[in-house]
Order: sequence, then structure tokens, then C-alpha cells
Amino acid sequence: MASAYTGWNIHAGDGSDEDEDPVDEFRQTKESIYWCIEATPTMLAPMLAPPSGDNSSLKPGATPTPTLSSSTQRPPTTTQTQTQAQTKEIAWKGAPAKSKLEECLRCVYAMMKRKVISSPKDLLGVLIWNTEATVKSTSDHCHLLVELKQIDAQMIKDMRTLLQRAEEDPEYLQKLFKPWTEDTVIGSVFANANTAFREESPNANNRIFWVTDNDDPVKGNTQLIDVLRLKRTDATQSGYKVETFFVPPTFDSDFDLDKFYAEVMTEEADDEVDEDMNAPVVSHDLRAALDGMVASLRTKETAKRVAFKVPFVLGKDLSIGITGYNMIGEETRKLPVKVDLNTSAGDEIIRKTVYKDTDTGAEIDPKRDIKKFYQVGKDDITTGTTSAKIFFSEADVRKVKTLGRPPSLKLLGFKPRKGYLRFEETVKHSYFIYPDEERYTGSTRTFAALHKSMLRKEVVGFASFLARSNSRPQVVLLLPQEEKLHPNGVVAVPGGIHLCQLPFVDDVRDHNLTSSVSIVHPPDPETGEESEQPEIDAAKKIIKHYSRAYNPELYPNPALNYFYDTLAAVALDEEIPEPEDNTRPAYETIEKRIGHLIRDLRKQIPQDQIDKTRVETSNMKRVVKAEQAPIDLEAVSEFVAEFQARGAKLKVDELKAGLRVMGLPTTGKKADLVDRIQDYVDAHDFGRSGAKKSRGKASEADVMDLDDDDEEDEGFLKKPKHKKAKHVLTIDDDDDE
Repeated sequence: MASAYTGWNIHAGDGSDEDEDPVDEFRQTKESIYWCIEATPTMLAPMLAPPSGDNSSLKPGATPTPTLSSSTQRPPTTTQTQTQAQTKEIAWKGAPAKSKLEECLRCVYAMMKRKVISSPKDLLGVLIWNTEATVKSTSDHCHLLVELKQIDAQMIKDMRTLLQRAEEDPEYLQKLFKPWTEDTVIGSVFANANTAFREESPNANNRIFWVTDNDDPVKGNTQLIDVLRLKRTDATQSGYKVETFFVPPTFDSDFDLDKFYAEVMTEEADDEVDEDMNAPVVSHDLRAALDGMVASLRTKETAKRVAFKVPFVLGKDLSIGITGYNMIGEETRKLPVKVDLNTSAGDEIIRKTVYKDTDTGAEIDPKRDIKKFYQVGKDDITTGTTSAKIFFSEADVRKVKTLGRPPSLKLLGFKPRKGYLRFEETVKHSYFIYPDEERYTGSTRTFAALHKSMLRKEVVGFASFLARSNSRPQVVLLLPQEEKLHPNGVVAVPGGIHLCQLPFVDDVRDHNLTSSVSIVHPPDPETGEESEQPEIDAAKKIIKHYSRAYNPELYPNPALNYFYDTLAAVALDEEIPEPEDNTRPAYETIEKRIGHLIRDLRKQIPQDQIDKTRVETSNMKRVVKAEQAPIDLEAVSEFVAEFQARGAKLKVDELKAGLRVMGLPTTGKKADLVDRIQDYVDAHDFGRSGAKKSRGKASEADVMDLDDDDEEDEGFLKKPKHKKAKHVLTIDDDDDE
């Protein structure tokens, strides 16, 4: 440890004077996933599910493989979160998978569809190893189904075609990936993955997805175990992570990790444990394990992103290093890419901003030749006064905003946790800080001691926080978080400290509410006894049934995911799916459980009344309707004659001009405009026969002359034309009989 700012790089900002949230210093790199699936007889065998665990219905000598609906699930890890209300993420419109290998390929297909939209720069490859034939691979007995590369539409279509053929022919995958029964080739699998990562994605976040139901691929050969352990260590040192999916081969058997994988896949304990590494776990439900992994893509579970690295000043000449992370951030749609249609390949447009002098036309350097000013006062022509322009350079603006202090977190003091933690006083999202040993040695020990002491004494801290050199100082509350472990020893909730940003007095807004409508009955004025509160008692019964906690892992953004699913469907020539919104209330369930309680409360409380003391305000601009001009009957007659003669062959501009003459709205599609005019003609009796004739022509023109529609197309993002049943919560004034 050292003084507060010794050797610290305070120029972390980009020179901008905009006061934005600290931008991530290290953005997540692209991800590269390499599927390594072992082809074994049981991986390719049909999955049989005997009723109630009874195998008597199986043919003699048949060995059933585990079903996909087993109750045992893969325990949650730091990179995979299993939830009880998990939806089926491996969506395949067809019959259930016939084999475990087919289920894995369906998972690959689902992953491709999600990543091609949400993470188009990611790479994906699929290697089926231990096959009799060698296909597209430099290693023997390996079938390189998909080369490690960026996902494109053709790759997804090829995978879909393979799955469709496997669905039509139950023996297709067994013939395509016929297992090799001689010596093991597991050693070449690591070498194959290592080569693919080194050549295609050396700087990406590389991960191997290892799927097998063979717990002893080396048949007890200890020499091979030592060699493979070394290869596994080399992969770890190269920065490759291995996520395993182990499943028992049959119903009545287990996957014994001690035979091989516990020793090969488990790394030796280190002082700094990599939380992203998964310990080998056996799952009796392959569908649940794969489904949870695909679900993690939906929730965008990526590596932690660094928001800032600053010193934590604990006192005079005492500081430690900390790293801050953004734990929550709104996920938005990716911006569309603009391309130049004048180029043959539709090259992406590169934007460049150039500043030029209006008089000479010479290019200006914005950092050297441009200054910014703040205007004080206003120009007044009558008095001849002019406003003052106060000029500042970028350095001057930064110094004023930061009060001349470098980025840091300065401890101010501690207070009891109870009473000093008010959720409504947070002005922005919090940050999560963790010790950083790169700057100051001993930061971890000091931070751990502070964290443990705050938890033991049940206190929170207050500090002055400046994240970047172009930010403003902020008062923050230090909220310690206790570490929590899963039963298998994996960290579920890491230990650290949250920085909750608190408001200044300038940030506090007064609601100016002086009264409120209340239904509470006052005490009896004579006896002073408390009055009964039947309305409150009825409301308590309703609230009791609304006690379900909100878990964000169960509620994906419906609009965002529907947008991604629609883009994928259009790119793959598939049917546009219906939107799925898990946030919609379960109206039918609400009606069954508490419908009578809601009706009872409504009876006891009169209809809402307007508070006369409340002042209504609105931020919306009031639209003043102009007086409608008198209709020119001669102009209307001329347009109607033209409309009856040409019908829907009229241009949109002509139709709108006619509607203005009639005094009718001009909004809507061309078909809407035609119908509106026709209704007007019919209502005002401009010739019944002519109207009918015009209507017939309009219908024909709508079918034939589609090019006349000058309105903007609705685009390809159209909602499906399926009528969904509406769930309505009916509340009657009378009780149910």
C-alpha cells in the first residue's frame, strides 16, 4: 500500500465533458464456443422412458438410456442458473428428440439462432469425436460437423436440414456418426480444439462444451490419464474454459467421475479461484442442463465488465486498489448498420465528423482550435446590452467538474445499517467493488478485513466517489454483501461491497402534496375507541395472495426477445413466431383465487372521487383545434366524380386532398382512405349505382395496382395474424352465487 495517488493514472476519461455513467474500461470480447460431443452407442440409442421406473416393457436385452424428463437436475453454477420455472429454450417444432446426440444438436441449433442476432461476432464449432469415419478433420475418427467460425444463415439452415432428416429417419444419426469401438481418440480432441482456437479466435473468450455419457474413455489406462491431464492443463493455461455435460448412459447406471473425469477435468486449487470454472457435475436430465445453458444466453450472462479502477482512500497515506463492476444495465436492441447500396457488396458506411471554418473552408482541429463557452445573461436590443460569453478549455471544464481531485473513493465514515439505507434515495444504479492487487499489494487482505468488520458490526459506510476524470464527485453508501455458497461449494453470491449513489440537496424534488384521500375511519369521538377498518381488512386478504417475489431471471424482456426471434425467423425463412410475454398477469388464476375478495373490496369502497385540493398539471402540449372551414360543395362534387371514375387508381396524395375537401381525416393506409371516401359517398347519396360501381373498381384495383400505394410499407416485422384469446378479469358488483 502507498499514498492515495502515487503512480495512479488519473487520465482514465476520453476527454469528453459529458457527464455520463462511467464507460466500461474493458469491454467483453467476442466469444468462441467449440462443442465436443462423444459419439457412443448409448448417445445414439433411442431414449426410452419406462412408466413409473418400470423396465418390464422393454424388449429382452434392450438397454434404455436416460429420459429427458428426469427429476434430477444439474445444480446451478456461476455461469449457468437453473430455475424452477424454466421455459423450454430448446424450441423445436416437431417430435421429441430420439437420442441424446439429437438433443445436443437441437441445443446447438437453438444457440446458433440466438447468437446470430444478439452476438453476431461470436464463433461456434461442432466436433463429433469417436466416430468410425473421419470427416473434415485433421484428427482421426473425428467428424467436424461445423467448422469454428462466425455464425451465418447458411450454417443455421444446414443444421436445421440435418435435424429434419434425423427426425424423419430414426437411424440417420446412427449411420452418420457411427461410433468407433477401438482405441480412444480423446487426446486428439484437445489438440483439435487448441488448434481451432489458436487459428480462428486467439483473442476471444474461448470455451469448450464437453458432452459425453462415457465415464471411462481410456479404459483405466493410467498413462493416458497423465497425458490427458497435461493437455487439460495446457488448455487452461491458454485461457480456454471447459464446461462439462455428463449424463449416465442408462437408467439403471451412474456416471462415475472417479474413473477418469474427476482427475482430468478438475484443476488444482489455487489462491485465486476462477469462479467461472465449473466443477464436474453429473446430470440425470440432459434436457434440463442444455436448456439452462441456452437460457443463460437469453439473459445475456457474460463475464463481468470493469467500469472503473480507482484507489480506495481509507485514511491519510493509506489507500488500496479496487475494481468496480456494472452489475445491472438495460439491454437494448442493437443499432442497425447503414450500408452503401452503390457498392457491389453493400459496404458499411463509415462516419467521420469534420469541422471547417465557414469563411476559409479550412479544416479545424477540434482539440486545438475549438473552445466552448457558457452564456451569462441575455442580449437586449432595446438597452443595447449583450450577454457575456465565458470561454473554457476542456481542461478547465474538467477541473471545475471534478473540483481538481483525481478519480478515487474517499472514505468518510460509518453509520448503523438500520435507518441509513433508504432505497428511494438512490439516484442511479449501484456498482460492485472488489479488491485489486495489480496496483497495491495487500489490497485483498485490507479489503477483506474492512468487509468482515462491516458485516460483524452491521454498519454501512459513506464515501466521496469520483469514477473518472470527466465525472462529478458523488456521495455513495457502502453496502457490504456477504458471500453465499451452493451446497456443492460453488460461489452463488460473491462477497464484496455495493456503492449506492446518494443524492445531493439539489437532486431532491418536493412532490408538493398537502392532502390525500383516505378511507381510514377515525376513532369514536365520544369513547375514543378505535373504529373497525373493514376496507383495510379486505385489502389485506388480497395482498396476502400477491406475495410472490420478483425474480428477473424468470422474466426475459418480451419486446426485445420477440424482436430477435423475428429477425432470426426472417433470416432463416421461417414462420414468424408469436410473441411470448411472461409478465402478463394470470387473469384466470386471479379470478379463481381472489375474484370474490376483489368484488367484496369494491363494494366497501365507493368509486374514486377527484380530490378537489389537487392541482392538475400536464406536460403535454394542448392542441387548439381550429374552426372547421365550410365545405366547398362544388369541389366535393368534382372530387367525387373523379373518384367514381377512377376509384382506387387515384394516388394517395389525390385521395388525401379529396379527404381534406370533405373535411375528413387523412391518416391511414391507402385502403383506409378509399373506404373512408366510399363511406362518405354512400352517406351523402352521390349516386347509388355509381357508388357501387366505384366500390367494385376499388376492390379490383386494390388487388391489381399495388404499386400505386405510396405509403411506407409496414416492413417485415409484422406480428402474426393469429388471434390470441384475451383473458379478462371480470369484477361484478354482485357476489357470486
